[in-house]
Amino acid sequence: MLTIHHLGNSRSERIIWLAEELAIPYTLVRHDRDPQTMRSPASLWAVSPLGKAPVIQDDGVTVSESGAVIEYLLQRYGNGRLQPAVGSAAWVNYLHWMHAAESTLMTPILFNLLSTMMQVNSPQMGGFVASELETLCKYISGQLSAHEYIAGDEFTAADIMVSYTLSLARMVPVPNFSLDDYPAIAAYLDRIQARPAFQRALQVQQG
Repeated sequence: MLTIHHLGNSRSERIIWLAEELAIPYTLVRHDRDPQTMRSPASLWAVSPLGKAPVIQDDGVTVSESGAVIEYLLQRYGNGRLQPAVGSAAWVNYLHWMHAAESTLMTPILFNLLSTMMQVNSPQMGGFVASELETLCKYISGQLSAHEYIAGDEFTAADIMVSYTLSLARMVPVPNFSLDDYPAIAAYLDRIQARPAFQRALQVQQG
């Protein structure tokens, strides 16, 4: 039986959503952040050497990191679902966005989130974040103008990776930047978050 360790307001939301998309039976173990520090509790450190989520346990195997967990679950339970055929044009886009979601795209969003949490008012940092997000959102808008989903015309696990990151940009205000200025992205988020599996995952997270 698959066990998903879930930390509130974390990337483990992606894994619950994927499990719902693939209809994988799973047990959910909840971990609550320290209300003062917002850090992971000891219970999560007991299963993750870095104290991070997501973490899954499956038949004696422990896997962490969003991308690795998603690839593991697709290989073990996907039967070809939620990923393009290897060698196709969509597969190249899929690989790109599976990795860009936690690197190029996440970097400015994480900088902005940390600056906001630490109440750091830096015009230089704000300018960097806004410029990076503008470049990225123009590129993503172009992708979504040509295709319904981030890797092509079919919903894939790359959408789960990317949409979580974009949702963070929606939640935390960025000076001189607004995701509302990119209607293709706003419509994309609304469209995929209306998926039944996403809504089921949301209910699970809310307990």
